[in-house]
Amino acid sequence: MANDVKDFGDYEVKSVKSFVGNEGYGFNANLYRNGKKIGFCVDDAGGGGMFPIHWDKNVDRQEEQRLLTAHIKGLPKVQAHGMELTIDESWFVTELVTKWETERDIKKLQKKCATKTLFRHSKCKVGGYMIMSAICDEKMRAKLKADYGEDVEIFNDVLAEGKLPSVFQI
Repeated sequence: MANDVKDFGDYEVKSVKSFVGNEGYGFNANLYRNGKKIGFCVDDAGGGGMFPIHWDKNVDRQEEQRLLTAHIKGLPKVQAHGMELTIDESWFVTELVTKWETERDIKKLQKKCATKTLFRHSKCKVGGYMIMSAICDEKMRAKLKADYGEDVEIFNDVLAEGKLPSVFQI
């Protein structure tokens, strides 16, 4: 359920390490509030969700827990499969990690777009795309549309508009 949290407030994660474990996706990450490290988060991909936050020794643990809990309780419920779901601490931090990874991946695509043309068309595998080793210009756009049709998605243009390419949409 990526992108269920719309308001991260003053929270972010850094130094994210992710992996696939026995029961799915796992991660560890440093948790920050207002740019200050407040804790360390771990989901070991064991199927049970995230472990309790390991609060940094230099913060008031009770106050940080109170602030985080208050922020999460203020988030709207999520509608899914005909149910109303409440976001919890594990879900919130997982969404922070997803946001961090998406932003990292976008930066990688933007870097590639500086010297190459990235695109996808209807015959690309799910999540896949193609790269042309030429700068995206009007001539390249015309060639791609001639070869793949009008529905070709040119990442260079999508990113320039501030939108996400379809490979990020579930």
